[in-house]
Amino acid sequence: MYTPIIIFAFNRLDSLKATVASLLMNEESNESDLFIYVDGARNNKIGEKEKVQAVQEFVKSISGFKSIKYFFSEQNNGLGTSIIHGVSKVINQYDKVIVLEDDLIVSTNFLSFMNQGLDKYAKEEKVFSICGYTNKIKVPKSYPYDAYFCTRSSSWGWATWKDRWETVDWELKDWDRYSKMAHAFNKWGGSDCFRMLRSVKEGWGNSWAIRFGFSEFLQDKLSLFPITSKVKNDGFDGSGTNCKKWSRFKYEFDNGNKKEFKYPVEILLNRKLYKSAMSYNTILIRIYSRIMYIIH
Repeated sequence: MYTPIIIFAFNRLDSLKATVASLLMNEESNESDLFIYVDGARNNKIGEKEKVQAVQEFVKSISGFKSIKYFFSEQNNGLGTSIIHGVSKVINQYDKVIVLEDDLIVSTNFLSFMNQGLDKYAKEEKVFSICGYTNKIKVPKSYPYDAYFCTRSSSWGWATWKDRWETVDWELKDWDRYSKMAHAFNKWGGSDCFRMLRSVKEGWGNSWAIRFGFSEFLQDKLSLFPITSKVKNDGFDGSGTNCKKWSRFKYEFDNGNKKEFKYPVEILLNRKLYKSAMSYNTILIRIYSRIMYIIH
């Protein structure tokens, strides 16, 4: 039985069409249940209601999956709230989920990689999530696997299990303790981590992913990433709510047909791969990124 897929959509019809089309190129799609959540239009955005309605009409026409269920919000909840509520609902029924947003294109072996990873590590509590995206990394010639472990789960095409999802403190209730972990959290996941977490607590940010990652940090767990990315993000065209027109993240997209993967036996960090993957989150790279954001 294949893991159910959730897509979170909003007001970008062409982007959603591309995401769905790429999913349908995976032969497992016709045996997979699909759930689609479409967020409501913002009241102060002229023309957005019509864009959202166009997305809703397209969603009603989708076929090619084992089953399709869709949920249309009448109000705008924002991506963070939508994902927390939507994933919680589906994962409570199925115990595991694969999650995509509407600006992601997946490879033809994306569902193979995700489902096999979910099955292999289902009982390995050290593994917090399975990620479809990976930054371009330097792989040691002697490295024998098609995947590696790293800290800080990626939000660009990912999957997890109910027992991991339920450990996340979405309300950051123990903030007195958490607030003392800034240095350790940044060292674990990148120099931007604690600022993002603080933005949620103070109400000027709403990232579900940083709270998910913080739970992973607190529990000293790891996420699985492919050596070659099974996902590419087409959101860096200026149309995405949370994406700029330029990204510091570079990747190599998997255009091959490989369907069986060799996963790491031991659940631990390969120091060379870890260092290469995390280099995208250093302070110098982030400063350069801010300059490029302004230019673009």
